[in-house]
Amino acid sequence: MNVIENPLYQKLLLTAVAIGVIMDGLDGSIVNVVLPVIAADFGTDTGTISWVIITYLLMMAGFLLVFGKFADRGHIRKVFVGGFVIFTIGSAVCGLSTDLSWLLGARMFQGVGAAMIAAAAPMLCVKCLPARMLGFALGVLTMASSIGFAAGPALGGILTHYLSWHWIFLINIPIGIAAIPFALRVIPKDVPAEKKPFDLIGAVLLFAMMVFGIYALERVPHLGLSNPQIILCAAFCLIFAVLFAVRELKCRSPLINIRVFTAWKFSSVVVAFLLINVIYMGVIYLLPFYLHTGMHFDTAASGMYLLIPPALTAVLGIPIGRWSDRTGRRSFAVAACVMLILFNLIFVMIMPEMGVVPLLCALVLMGVLWGLAGGPAASRIVENAPEGERGTGSSLMAVCIYLGSVIGTALYATIFTFATSPSGTVVAFMDLDPATFLNGFHFTIFVGLGLAVLAVVLSAVVRDQKREEVEA
Repeated sequence: MNVIENPLYQKLLLTAVAIGVIMDGLDGSIVNVVLPVIAADFGTDTGTISWVIITYLLMMAGFLLVFGKFADRGHIRKVFVGGFVIFTIGSAVCGLSTDLSWLLGARMFQGVGAAMIAAAAPMLCVKCLPARMLGFALGVLTMASSIGFAAGPALGGILTHYLSWHWIFLINIPIGIAAIPFALRVIPKDVPAEKKPFDLIGAVLLFAMMVFGIYALERVPHLGLSNPQIILCAAFCLIFAVLFAVRELKCRSPLINIRVFTAWKFSSVVVAFLLINVIYMGVIYLLPFYLHTGMHFDTAASGMYLLIPPALTAVLGIPIGRWSDRTGRRSFAVAACVMLILFNLIFVMIMPEMGVVPLLCALVLMGVLWGLAGGPAASRIVENAPEGERGTGSSLMAVCIYLGSVIGTALYATIFTFATSPSGTVVAFMDLDPATFLNGFHFTIFVGLGLAVLAVVLSAVVRDQKREEVEA
């Protein structure tokens, strides 16, 4: 693919890429605030409705590496534009859904398109723009993602409050219709690259492991640990995990070089970053239910409150990232995990009668968390990767974000469902009394608090590398 030297076309390319990243970020957060409304509309419980998020993120986590490899073979334009087409069609079907099964199927389809966009967007910046622009281009992508994620809750709340939840998906249709021909016009045509072997078997095994594992985790409260379906899914997850490990160790061109995990420093920072995503996304999943049931906010008000964390992250992310480049990243990563502990402590003790002050404090800490972690904690994965494996580190960094989000949503949904179903009977969200809801909310956050402590330890034990080692 040819490098674009014309300043105007450089800006146009960045605009096309930014639109795609904004849409990805938007749909990653716009659903959260309206989950209570969708759950009430379909008469289902908080665990089942979590699949509206899980299906989308699972497709992204499962297909991100696959489409990244395909794009790297000289098909970046096809992957990016094709992602827009699939994403737009999926959005239309989501918006027209009349039952939960229809909506979940459409979310899966939409997630595949989102994975294609997410895989191709940074590669377009690397392949199509001069090397001197790379820092600026990736900064634009970071800001675009933050803008999309920040706008999601507020926009979703307003659309649902004044129209209906269907419009959080339908709004993507005119954007997609306009963006597709624009992207075709400004992105250079693909130039087929040298054919490289692709580990398709590894990709299938990894995706199967994720699907069976997440399904078993979320369905346990509904079916019970001894249910044959749960046992079978858990067994399949374990079998596929073993097969994936064996495959990757033997394959000449593995999807992921799992030998990198023998380096303890690398493994520590990867697990710490994964835990940050698990805990944060779990809280983000539960928080709209607290705002609805505990605070009695409508969707518009909930959306405005949920705007606070990503808005702060968008403001703090770039300057803190530059600061960490100069001074080292360990202190920022540890501070981010401390923020994780602090806002979880607030949510463990929070009660509706305390008013909005503790809620605002917790939301501010959530925003500061990603301002500190977004650049420094993520960069530590690449920085501590074994020699010659920084590409693997970069891929795993992206996987941690989406896989952590999937695990966090499923894990918190499972714990909350267990905590609010002491008799073993799962209760629909709209039938939960406030006291039962709050007990389940506090217990689930308390479990996450323990994981946050582990994230602090894993971040703290890995010291910063010397500057000359990093630059090398």
